[in-house]
Amino acid sequence: AQTIISGVLPKSLSSRVKSLSSGWSVVEEMQADFICFEKTLTKTDVNRNLEIPNGAHFMPAGNGVMLVTDQAGNRYQFIASERRGGRRSMTDQWRAFAEANHLQVGDALRIYHSGNGDDEYVVEMGVKLFGTIIAWRPI
Repeated sequence: AQTIISGVLPKSLSSRVKSLSSGWSVVEEMQADFICFEKTLTKTDVNRNLEIPNGAHFMPAGNGVMLVTDQAGNRYQFIASERRGGRRSMTDQWRAFAEANHLQVGDALRIYHSGNGDDEYVVEMGVKLFGTIIAWRPI
């Protein structure tokens, strides 16, 4: 599993991938400096656009591009759109990403910037046990 995941993660993160016996892989030791935000998905997030929380970090300026490659190797381009009142949301291919990765209301996501100065981002989903997040895995 590590080789496949290393091929789709930005090079700056591939060294942090750990393969688990269950076949899942998790990104270890993510630098807190590169976390953009963490969010529990709402109906709007799943069915329309992902609303970006106030105080999100390392987001592109203006209506900037965010590139994400999922674990299946599919590449997506999100636009971090500015809305009235200073609010922002992810548009463009966000819905296709949410559908392809079977995201549901209540799922917890983390968005990371790759940290190497480009538009690459990583999305992780919280793995829950009895309603509590016990680990994070790349989507």
